Order: sequence, then structure tokens, then C-alpha cells
Amino acid sequence: MNSVLIRRSSESWARSAFLKQGLRKELATAALVLAGSLLGSWGSAATSYRVQPGDNLSSIAGRAGVSVSALRAANPSLRNADQVRAGVTLMVPNRQLPGKTYRVRSGENLTVIAHRSGMTVGQLLRANPQLQGGRLLRAGAVLQIPGRTVAARIGNGQGGERPEVQASRPARGRGATVRPASIRVSVGPAASGWLWPVAGHAYISSGFGDRTLEGEHEMHYGVDIVAPEGTPVRAARAGRVLESRADFARGWGWTVVMEHEGGWITRYAHLSQNLVRAGEYVTRGQTVGRVGSTGRSTGAHLHFGTYLRWNPRDPLALY
Repeated sequence: MNSVLIRRSSESWARSAFLKQGLRKELATAALVLAGSLLGSWGSAATSYRVQPGDNLSSIAGRAGVSVSALRAANPSLRNADQVRAGVTLMVPNRQLPGKTYRVRSGENLTVIAHRSGMTVGQLLRANPQLQGGRLLRAGAVLQIPGRTVAARIGNGQGGERPEVQASRPARGRGATVRPASIRVSVGPAASGWLWPVAGHAYISSGFGDRTLEGEHEMHYGVDIVAPEGTPVRAARAGRVLESRADFARGWGWTVVMEHEGGWITRYAHLSQNLVRAGEYVTRGQTVGRVGSTGRSTGAHLHFGTYLRWNPRDPLALY
């Protein structure tokens, strides 16, 4: 055989092998980059959950409102597993809700609509600039509800939230310029029957009303009571727990919401620990949680909000 042909054939084979090897390396690198990207995205848009005895993948996925395949995708260790052990911590994907329109009904206001839609009033106003500047909201008006990420809510199969559910926490806000209220109030029970929620701590760092936080003007529907992390938080009145969960999607962090007689509602937010469950009846003065700095917070404090039929009211007017 011609030596030139043999040499050319050898060179062609070597070049082909070299190209294949390079292609394999590129594919491997791309796979690693893609895997890292996926893991990063799950980590920033997921809720951690500690598996309880009796749980299985189908029951966890069903309670969280996601598919089993999505649960497997967020947890590579489950790819080839049919069972999951109690005590293992899983990442449960948060739900992506599409945008929609909403027709305002009689008696509703922006606070009510924002609460039902799982967002803040500020987010709702940014999606509906025609309402900014305090313009009147009329029944029949059509609002835009933007698409949003909703933190997974994993009940225990009996209507309650697992205390082990912890949403991934975003970084705390930087550059906050909160208008200090510099107010000290009486911490004793008011004549109206309202009990101050944090015994022995009366300094208000941010009062009810307009303020600037993270460069944005917003209405602060509550008061921020400064107290050390872990300080017990008491129910201001007797009532039933509406919510006891991690609400990082709206910035509340760990939060407890209660309903009381006469249409009153109270919120206790940025907690480090929740000590009651949804549906539970709580007596006045009972500890419902502990002060923390979870969610959209710049330091340890309790956000205490009061509402009358979901219309915000200044808590200090009640004491």
C-alpha cells in the first residue's frame, strides 16, 4: 500500500480521535455547568422540608401542589428512589403562579386583594400604576395580578403546617432607610382589652404610615417593636389562628395571623419560631412565637399589625 495513503489515513484517524475527545470534554463541562445552574435555581426557589414518619413522595408532592417529577428534579438523590426516609430534608419547589386579571368586588380594598393574592400592596400598586397616588378603587374595576413565586406550603395531611417546614431565606435587605418612630408606649393591658404583644419592650423603630425601605416608598401597615431575638411574643387578644407559616414570598418571614371577635385581625411577623398552628384557639397573652429577623427585615424585631376586616389600623391607637 502507498505509504502516503497510510500516513494520511493515520493522521485522519488521530485527528478524528482528538476531536471526539475534545467534544466529550466540552459536553462534560456543559453538563456540569447546567447541573450547577439547576441546583442553584432550585436552591433559590424552593422550600426545605423534613420528611415525617408516614410520608412518601406522592403525599409530599400532593400537599405542596407540585408533581412527583418536579420533586425528584429538585432532589437528585431521589432520581432512582421510590421511598424516602423520615428525617431526610428535601427541597420542595415553590410554585410559579401565572399573571391574571381580577375584577374588584364591593367592599374590597387593596389590602384585602393583595393578601388574597399572596403579595404586598406595593407589588399590587406597581402592577396597577393607575391606582398610585391614592386614587379611589371602585367595585368592578379590573386589576392586573402579576405572575409570582409562591412558597410551598406543606401541611401534615390533617390541615396543619409542619413546624419543620422552612422556606429558603433571601438575603436581608441592605441600605434600608426606615423612618424611626422613636416612640415608647405603655406595655400594660389597655382598657379596651388589648395586651401589648412583647412584654417589657416598648421601643418602636418604625411606626404606622409612610416610610422608605430599600429605596422604595411604601405604607407600613403596623409597628416594629424592637426586642432581642427569642423574646416571647404574646397574643394581643384571644382568637383563632388563621395562618402559622413561613411567608418569605411577601417578606413576612415566619408569621402568625389571628382573627378575633368583632372582625379584628392581628399579624405577628419576622418571627424566629412559630409556636401555634393554623386552626388552633389561642387565649389572650398566650405565647404564639418568638421575636426574630426572618423575611424582609433589618434586625431583630416584631412587626405587629392590626386590621379591622382586613382594613389596616394603627396598633398604637388601641393602647
